[in-house]
Formats: sequence, C-alpha cells, structure tokens
Amino acid sequence: MSKQLRLDVAQLTDVGRRRPHNEDNMAYVIPKDAQMMAKKGALFIVADGMGGHAAGEVASEIAVDTISKVYYQDDRDDVAESLVYAIKRANTSIHQRAAESVMRSGMGTTCVAAVLRGSTAYVANVGDSRAYLVHKGQVRQVSQDHSWVEEQVRAGLLTQDQARSHAQRNVITRSLGTNAEVEIDIFAEPLDENDSLLLCSDGLSGMVDDEELRSIVDQYVPRESVYHLVERANENGGTDNITAIVIRVQELGWEPPNARRPMRMTSREVSEEPTKIMGSLVGAPVGLLAPNADASYGNTPLRVASGPLTSTEGIASPQTAVPLPSPRSKRLLFPTLALFVLLIVALVGGGAFWFLGLGQLGVNVNESLTSADQHITSARAKLTANPANALQDLQTAQQQLRKVQTVSLTSDQRAKLDSLNSDLETSTKSAITNYNQRYLISNLLCANTTTVPIASGDAKVQPSGLAVVQHNNKKFYYTEGYDYRSLYLMDDNQHKLGDKLKGVDGQITSITGADGHLLVLTLNSGTSYSLQVFTPDDSGALTTSDAKITIPEDQIKKGYKPLLVSAWDKDAYVLLTSTNADNTALILDYALDKVVGATDANAAPPEMQLSSANILNMAAFPGKQLFLLLDNGTVQSVQFNGGKGAAVNVGVQQPIYAPLNASAQAFTSKMAVPAPAPQIQATLLISRATSSVLSAMKVGGTPHLFVADGASHRLLDLNLVSSSSQTAPKGQTTGTPPIKVQLSRQYVSANLLGNVKGIAADPGENILYLVSQTGPVDAPRTQLTIDASKASTDCQP
Repeated sequence: MSKQLRLDVAQLTDVGRRRPHNEDNMAYVIPKDAQMMAKKGALFIVADGMGGHAAGEVASEIAVDTISKVYYQDDRDDVAESLVYAIKRANTSIHQRAAESVMRSGMGTTCVAAVLRGSTAYVANVGDSRAYLVHKGQVRQVSQDHSWVEEQVRAGLLTQDQARSHAQRNVITRSLGTNAEVEIDIFAEPLDENDSLLLCSDGLSGMVDDEELRSIVDQYVPRESVYHLVERANENGGTDNITAIVIRVQELGWEPPNARRPMRMTSREVSEEPTKIMGSLVGAPVGLLAPNADASYGNTPLRVASGPLTSTEGIASPQTAVPLPSPRSKRLLFPTLALFVLLIVALVGGGAFWFLGLGQLGVNVNESLTSADQHITSARAKLTANPANALQDLQTAQQQLRKVQTVSLTSDQRAKLDSLNSDLETSTKSAITNYNQRYLISNLLCANTTTVPIASGDAKVQPSGLAVVQHNNKKFYYTEGYDYRSLYLMDDNQHKLGDKLKGVDGQITSITGADGHLLVLTLNSGTSYSLQVFTPDDSGALTTSDAKITIPEDQIKKGYKPLLVSAWDKDAYVLLTSTNADNTALILDYALDKVVGATDANAAPPEMQLSSANILNMAAFPGKQLFLLLDNGTVQSVQFNGGKGAAVNVGVQQPIYAPLNASAQAFTSKMAVPAPAPQIQATLLISRATSSVLSAMKVGGTPHLFVADGASHRLLDLNLVSSSSQTAPKGQTTGTPPIKVQLSRQYVSANLLGNVKGIAADPGENILYLVSQTGPVDAPRTQLTIDASKASTDCQP
C-alpha cells in the first residue's frame, strides 16, 4: 500500500489591535478519502480582504469558499492547473459581486493558497499574503509579493532594506476581484519530513520578521505556534488583521508517477484549456464543501477553525504513467544534425552581432549610452521647476546605464559610461536636494527637535497615549501604560516613568489634556464607561477627580462604544463608534467649565450623530471643528452642531509629495535613483491609517493640524485654507462646508516616525510632544519635542 501524506495543521486569525473588523479569511481541506488525497492533495488558503467592512470581508470569504470548492471539483490531475483555475474562478466571482453594488466598488482580496500532495507543495499567490517554507532550521519565502516596492526591488531600483521601510510598502499591484482578469504566480517546492509551511496575511509578515517566524514555527507544534505568531504580531503593534496557517509534514506521501517535476512558473505557463468538469461548473453556486465545514467568518476578535473543510467529491485514481519505448541510436541522427546547424547559425549570427557593435545579450551599447545622455540632459532642465520629474528621467537614464555595465566595452564606450555615471550622481544629488526643498521636507532631527529615550524596565509600563497638562505654570506629562490599565507621570527632566498614579478607576481607553485638566476616558466594569476629569496638584499627582461623568448608558445599550476623547480649550469631545451599524458614530460635547464642580455632571450632553466610515482618530479645532481619521486613510472634517451630521473629505490645496528613500549627501551612482512615491492629491489621504495619529495646536497663533503618518515615516504640519466659496457635496450636511489644508512642513525620520504611539500639543503654542516606538515592544520608547515655529528648509533628510 502506498504511503499516505500525514500533516499536523493549525490555523488562527485575530482582528489585531487597531482594526474594528476582521477582513481576513482562511480555510483548509484535508480529504478523508485516501485516493482523493493521493490525487488532489490537501488544500490551504489565506485571503486578506480590502475595501472596508462588508466589502473586503465579503471578497476574502468568496475567495476561500470558491477555491475550496472548485479545486476539488476540477477533474484534472495537474495540481498547478487546477489550483490556478480555482483561483481564477474566485476572481470572477468577486469581480461580479463588486459590480452588483456601488458600495462594493473596488473590493478585492489578496490570496495565498497551497496544495500539499505526495512530497511536493504547490503554492499560488496574488497580492502580498505570503507562504514561507521552514526547512532544516532555515526559512525562505516561497511566494512572491505583488507590491509596488517589490517590483522596484526586482527592477534593481530599491534594496530589500529600503523596501522594508518605504512609504509605499503596503501598496499592492495585484489582487483578486479588482479586475476581470488576474495573473497568478504559482511555485512548486519539494518537501522533506519535518518541513513546515506557513501561510499568512501581511498583518503577520509585516509585524514579525522572518527569523522570528522561523524560531516560533521551529520551536512549537502548529497548534501552539499559531498562537505565538499572532501574539507576537499584536505585541509589535497589531496594526492589521492577523492570520496564520501552519502545516508540518509528519510523513511524506506517495507521489503520482505522472506528477510534474517541481518548478517555478506563472499562470501564463499554465494551460487554461477547459475540461468537462469546468463546463459543468459554469453558473454553479459558490458555497462551502460540507455543512459541517468551518463556516464561521464573523467579526469576532479571534477565530479558530472548528476543523478542516472536508471534500465530498468522488474518488479519482491517479493515472499510471506508460513508459515510452527506448529510442534507437539512429533516431538521434536528424536531431543531432539539426543542433549542429543551429550552432553554426548562432556562431555566425553572434559574429555579425559583435561586428555591428550591439554588444552582448542583445544590448545596443551606443544606443543605451545615447539614451542615458538624453535623459540626464532632460533631468537637468527640470531640477528646479520639477524635481520629481527630473528623478523619473534619472531613473530611466540609470536603467540604460545598467544595461551596459556587464557588457564588454571599447575604451571609448567605457569612458562615456564613467562620465555619464558621474553626471547621473551629481544630477541626482541636486534633484534630491531640490525635491526636499520644494516639497517642504525636513529632517526631524533638526535644531528645533529633541529626542530622549524614556527609561522603563517593564514592557507593561511602556508609554503609549500622551497628555500634557499645565498647572500653576508647571507642565506635567501623563502616559498610559502598555496594558491600558495604568496611568503614569513622566519626569520631564530625567524622562523616567514614576509610580503608577492612584485615583483613576477602570481600564483606560483614551487620555488628553485641556484647560489645565487631565481627561481620562475609562471602561469601569462590564459596559459602563466614564469620563474622569482631574486637576493635578503641585507635584502632578491626581488625588480626587473634579468630575466623573458617566457616558449615557442608553447609548451604550444601542451598541455605541466610547473610543477616544479629544479637546480644544473648554470643549471635550467623546467619540463613540457603533458596533451594530457600519459608518455610524456619535460625538458628545462636554463643556468643562460646566461639568467641573457641577452638582449634576451627568446631565445629558449635546450629541451629534455622524455618518462616516470607521473612525480611528480625532482631533478638535477651534469653533467646534473636528478632524477625523478613517480606517481607509481618509481625513474628514465635521463641525459639531448637534443633531445629525455628515463628515466631508478634507482637501489639499496643492499635492503633498512623499519623502524619498535616499539622501543627497549619501547618494552614489551605485545606488538606485530614488523613485518619487505617489503623492497626496486632491483629498487628504494617508496610505496606512492604522499607524497614524492626529493632533492639533496653535503655531504662531494660527491653528494647525498635525498628522503622524507612520506609513511614510513623517509628521505632516498642515494649516487651514479658507474655502467659503465652496459648498458641501450633494447629500451631505450643508452646515459642514468643505475645507482645504496646505502643507506647512513635513518632518521625516525613518527610525522615529514609523510607529508613533502618542501625540500631544503643548498647552501654550508651537511645541508638539510625541512618544515613538523604535524597536520591539519591550524596547525603550522615545519622547520627541518639536518646536513647529522653527522649521528649517536647510535641514534635509
């Protein structure tokens, strides 16, 4: 009897720490029938949806369901062809579903799927969900990311180190459902016993490095390793949904004799010729394979599969390979002669090729050098007026120069190449300098910025949220502990965390300072929330609260959950998001001068129902103006006026360019010319909202909005532009006029601004305080102090 493939499998998904919904989905199928297992193998799928709740989640669920069903219904023995066909069917289903509703326009999902059969793993992927192979203590990524930065790496324009911290590292270039057709990459890998395969969404791979993934998968059995992987991703920030499937090979199975030799290929290399079973599937409903399958894909924080999906399809025996008769030696005569003739033709053609001066491997040396020269000349003409376009010309020039660097050159060609490389380096340095000056990009570590590590030996005391309160001409700095259950006073001189402060009841949800008070939003017990107002004493201690305001319980019963508190002057705003209805929020306005010392502080505050997508952050402005950061990265504005309101997108007066991944001082011609990343156009949009924070303060007497944009490792300083001539979009509240902002300055630091945990404004003016995480969860945090009134255009990255 043939050997049966035996696997140890576990899977786990988690919503993470910053997303309100889980848009990931996962499934696996291990056929119980031995013949079906030998023919089709075991199937594993991870899909990461995009497009927002009720769109991304739908897309990823369709992908998992369709692939699971179609793969086992397809009658072909070729695993690669069947798997690609199933994924293409999923793409079609998602694309059709998206076309049915404008609310689902643009929805899609990444997908990584693996079939383990016999002694081979076949891995297919679209997007940036990944598959890793752990083999004999080494880890290797099997799949290939379809993302903007990876394409730049493959083109030689970015290094892997640059790609890991690039502002556009989360921009994917392929997904299921966004187009009618999709290109799928598929790879085949030989397996050994005790090998492990990890399939995961970028919520895991983006938070845990490859070596740590290997260590966890090697150290624990799959059931334990998936928990440790998810836990570690959450410890490192949990900025996205996290999904992992770990498969360990306990025993290799029998490989069908007609199985293809493992090789790497793309979907273009896989036959798409339909079979009888394909024809029977057209128009068939998409569903799970069995009623007892793992069909739960709800919005619970943690989903563990109740068991594998079970294939119910019929049995198909593997085909037996028929040996071909051994060829006679005389049959080799004509093929040998043909090869000899081809060799002669190649030699003659190659001589002519060199004679014409075209170089090696089809490179026309003179043409490439001339083209590079023309693009460098074009770039020089644009250095001042349009440095972004100049960099694009220089990128093209560098591509032409790199074509000829491995080709044998004449002495004149070599001299020309060296001269052009020198010109390229000089022009690129000028372009980077002009780019930073023109687009207001400054190095964070300028004279107007101080950075000091915050001393704390306990990971659970690491500072997160930040609030600054001024009392009797002295400033006090307060921060939440990492576990969100403790509040600490931070020593301004020594930058150490003192003892945990007493007086705060419950688990801390959000903190801020306003009008000499510290405001603490807490979950007390069960579903009871409070806004506690403190006035510090001369030592900064919080003795008793000036007011403990209970958040209206009737709103909690309706499904609203307090998320954060923001304030300007004497107005404190509490944001509540709905757990029952998408795109719905509630804002409460507490007047501090009325609730502090009031006999009835729990009187119902003015409230405004708000129609807006899922809100992650909020900043208050004068005149009851509020700015909101949505989970899709959009920044919106609404004016609090009670009743019902609809937020409108914040526009930008001029495009805001992203920082480059190179400095003028360090650049050499051996480095890739930096690519101008996509800029913010028309609407204020942040590429990865979960790593961003909003704040507001006055700079030189004028209110400014600050956005800590973690994805781009920058802090945007924005001032408002009047727009009284504009009206609100149709269907939105006319009382909330559209508003535009323009860039005043953007501060850049790859190390300090990638993961800002808290941001607070000085009670006076001009000074902004940030708490930044620059390493693992137990590494010391850093406090940044920025004087926004002293920005310098000369201090560049």
